Amino acid sequence: MEATGEATSRFRRRVDPLKPTGVPNAAVYRLVTGTLSLIMRTVFGVQKMDLAPIPDGPIILAPNHRSFLDPVVIGTMVDRRIIFMMHAKYYDMPQLNWLYSLSRCIPVESGKENRRALREGKRVLDAGRALAIFPEGTISPDGSLQPAQPGMAWLARVSGAPVVPIHIGGTREVLTKGSSKMRFGRITVRSGPARRRDEFPAGRDGDEAFSRAIMDDIAALEQAPHRV
Repeated sequence: MEATGEATSRFRRRVDPLKPTGVPNAAVYRLVTGTLSLIMRTVFGVQKMDLAPIPDGPIILAPNHRSFLDPVVIGTMVDRRIIFMMHAKYYDMPQLNWLYSLSRCIPVESGKENRRALREGKRVLDAGRALAIFPEGTISPDGSLQPAQPGMAWLARVSGAPVVPIHIGGTREVLTKGSSKMRFGRITVRSGPARRRDEFPAGRDGDEAFSRAIMDDIAALEQAPHRV
């Protein structure tokens, strides 16, 4: 019974990603993202290298994932309000739950429970919003690009939304997973042309081919020449 009570309390802290924001939410969101953007640009020298403006309408952002800083970088550098899909255990952390609720993040449970999160992601896209999903599913253990999990391709297929590959560089060097110490370093963000799921064959094989293409795009962005 106690476990049930804890679960109920946890879910009460969760907010519908499409809940209207209102003026207070929008004001606090702008304050938080504006402050973080200033820190990212001045302290860590974040550079938007070839990061194209995100068009209106439903769209999926697919960045690589090497550090806990990655969502901060995307959320402050992209010129649209983004709804993130994120691991539930971080969403439910009491210290930061207010921020994730404010940002209308979607908590992703493990196992079969992640289907609810995928349905929520489709609702967000059907409403014409921008959704960010880290296709690797979790932070890379060694910094190298990992294979995509199936959620990104499923969302692209059922929503028809284009997927924009994004490469974030330098965040692992600034904040490595498992470390609480931040170091100074150069962070870069760049995006490639969007892809659509319907450009690939139907079925599971098509989903896998689409996912590989997106991950190949991210890898190519990483290898692109750096601006001086």
